[in-house]
Amino acid sequence: MLHPGQSERVSLPEIGFCEVKKRLLDEFLEAIREATLLLSHQAEAVIEWDPEFSRFDVALHLAQEKREMAKYALIAHIEAHHCQEG
Repeated sequence: MLHPGQSERVSLPEIGFCEVKKRLLDEFLEAIREATLLLSHQAEAVIEWDPEFSRFDVALHLAQEKREMAKYALIAHIEAHHCQEG
């Protein structure tokens, strides 16, 4: 539809949605949640003077590695496919 004063049709851009980006974002957010939950448990153990608070160290290390891998997978995908938005 042409509006007054408009000489040609203007097409609206298609809204793009990248399923892979959505999946990678969900995986990154889940990894953040897991690491945060472990940190919370360790902080609680420290606050409660639990002498074995370091029992979370290995799980925290693995969770942080998983978070980093998920983050860089998301970044690599966005850079390779130029799907920053949507």
